[in-house]
Amino acid sequence: MIKDLRFHGSLGRVDFSVHICGPEAKNPFLYEESPESVRFFSKGNELIITAGQVRYRGTGGSFCEYMFGVEKSLKDLVKKEVLNRLIMFGAFLDSSERLVFTNNTEGSEPFERLFLQGNAVKNYYFFISSDYGKETRRRQKEILGEVGKFLKRTDLLSQERDSELIDGFLKALKEPAATVFIFKLLHRNNQAYYNAFKELYFRDKNLRRDDELYLSELAARLGIELYQQERMKIDIMYRHPENRPIADQHRDILISALEMGELEYSQLARLRRLKTLSIRNRIPGLLFEKLDGLLLRGGSVQEPEEKEYLRESRSILETLFFKDPALKSNIIRDDIIKLIRAKHRAYTEGDMGFEQLLLDVGKLCDETARESGDYSPLEELSSIITYFDRYDHVQSNLSQLAFRQDMNLKDDFLRSLIGNKKEFDSLEDGLFNEIFVKDLLGNKYITNYGKRKIKTLADGVGRVVTGDASLRDVIAGLRMISDEERLYGIVHSLVKQKLRGLYPEADSKEGREEIRREIERELIERGIAVKVPGKLFEKCFYDIRKESFYLNHLLPVIIKTTDTRLREDFILNSGLDRFYIETMEKNYFEEKKLDKFLLELLRESAEPQPG
Repeated sequence: MIKDLRFHGSLGRVDFSVHICGPEAKNPFLYEESPESVRFFSKGNELIITAGQVRYRGTGGSFCEYMFGVEKSLKDLVKKEVLNRLIMFGAFLDSSERLVFTNNTEGSEPFERLFLQGNAVKNYYFFISSDYGKETRRRQKEILGEVGKFLKRTDLLSQERDSELIDGFLKALKEPAATVFIFKLLHRNNQAYYNAFKELYFRDKNLRRDDELYLSELAARLGIELYQQERMKIDIMYRHPENRPIADQHRDILISALEMGELEYSQLARLRRLKTLSIRNRIPGLLFEKLDGLLLRGGSVQEPEEKEYLRESRSILETLFFKDPALKSNIIRDDIIKLIRAKHRAYTEGDMGFEQLLLDVGKLCDETARESGDYSPLEELSSIITYFDRYDHVQSNLSQLAFRQDMNLKDDFLRSLIGNKKEFDSLEDGLFNEIFVKDLLGNKYITNYGKRKIKTLADGVGRVVTGDASLRDVIAGLRMISDEERLYGIVHSLVKQKLRGLYPEADSKEGREEIRREIERELIERGIAVKVPGKLFEKCFYDIRKESFYLNHLLPVIIKTTDTRLREDFILNSGLDRFYIETMEKNYFEEKKLDKFLLELLRESAEPQPG
C-alpha cells in the first residue's frame, strides 16, 4: 500500500520538494500544475508555489534553521537547545511577547523576503490535513503543542536528514489519521555561494586574494546582494568547529549580563580575553560583534550612549549615501580617514557598534536599490568598504604574524602588505603605522618574538619601498625570527624537563653547557639537526628560573595578599610573556585546587576600567 508521495520541481531560482505522508497520500488529486505555479491542497489547506513567492492558508506553519542574520527572539537566543525558527500560520507575538493565535491563516511570502528574513538557503512549510472539527486557532495551538518542541530543537535540518525529519515530525504529531504535507524550498544561487564560501573558508580559515575575487565574481553572476552575502559568510564562520565554542562562550557571558541587567567590568575583561584568544585561533571578530548586536540590542543590559566616534561615522555615512551628491566630492577623502580610524577604534575596543552600523547602512542601500533602482549609494558604499576590507586583511595578517608561530611567509604576503601600506599612506602619511604597527606593539598580550617580527616587518617594508631591501631579504629576516621562536619553544620544554630531575651542575656554566649538548643530541634523534645558540639556551634557562621563582615564591604571596601591583610589576619586568604567565597561573590553581574566582579577581583588578 502507498504510504507516502514525494515530488520535486523548480520554479525560477527555487527548487522545491514535497513529502506527503498519511492516509491521503494514495489520493492522486492532491495537486494541480500550471506553467506559472504548482498548487498543493487538501481539506481547506493549500500551498501555492510560483516563480516569485509562496502563498498559503490552513493549519500549519513554516520553519527553518536559525543562522546569523535571522533575528532570534530573546527567548530563543538564551536557550542553547533551540536551533530552529518556527512560525505558525495566523499567529503573532503581542507587545508582551505572548503568542496570540487567530483564525486568519492566509498569507504569502515573496521568495526575496523569505530567504532574507529566514534561512538564506533552505526554508520549510507544512500543513496538516485532518477531520478535526475545531476552530482554526485552537487547532493551530494544538499542533504547536504537539510538534513545536521537536521542530525548534531538532538538529536534523542542519544535517540534511529529511527522511528522519519527517519521521520525527509524524512521531511528535501522534495523529495517524492525519495527512502531513512538508515542503522544502531551496534557493539554488544562495546555496551555490554558501557552499563555495564554506569550502574555501573551511580549508584553512583564511581566504586568499584570488578566493575573494572568485567569490565576488560568483556573487555578481548569481545576483546575490551584499547583505545576503554577509549573512551567509558569518553563518559559515560561526559553524566552523574551532570557532563555535569560543563564540558560544562569548554568548554565555552576555546572557549572564542580561540576567543581571548590566555588563560588569569583570565580564568586559573576560570578553577582552576571548577576543585575544580569537586572534590566536584566527576567529573573525565579526562573530562576536554580531552576537553583541543580537543580544545587547535585544535585551535590557545597560550600555553607554552611542559614542561620539560612532555618531560621527553615522553622520558621514548618511551624508555620503543619502544626501546631496554635490557634497560628496568635497568630503570623501577626509571622511574616509575618519571612518578608517573609527573602524580601528571599534576593533581595539571590541566595540560591535561600527560593524553593526555598516550592516545597517548596507541593508538600507540594498533596499534603496531594490525599491528605487538607484544603485549609486550601494556603489559608493562598496568603494568605502574596499578600504575596510583592506583594513581587515592587514589586521588579520599582522595579528597572525604577531601571535602565531606557524604562519606561512611568502613574497605574496609582503607584496600585498606593501600595496595596502601605499593605499593607506596615500590617504594620510603615516596612517598605516599609526593604525596597525603602533597598536600591535602596544598590545599587552603580544609576545617578545611577536614584537620582534612586527618591528622587523615595519622596518623591512620601509626599506623595500625606498629600494634598500628586497622582498626576499625581509621574508628571510622574518623566517629567522620564526625559526628561533620555534626552537626556543622546543629547547625551553626540554630544559624544563631536565631541570625537574637532579641537575646540580646546572648552576655552573660548564654544567649548563653539558645540558645544551644533551639537548642537541636529542634534537638530532628527533630529526632536527640544529645547533642551539648559547644565548638562546641561556635565555631558556633563566626564563625557567624566573617561572620557578614566580610560582614558588611570588604567586603564593600575591594570592595571600591579593597584591595585583606586585603581580603586574613582575609581568612588566620579568621579560616573560603575559599570556604564558596567565597559563602558568591557571595550571597552578588547578594543581593546588584553588578557587578560580580568585584568579579571575587578580586578573580583572589589573584590567583598566572603562572610562
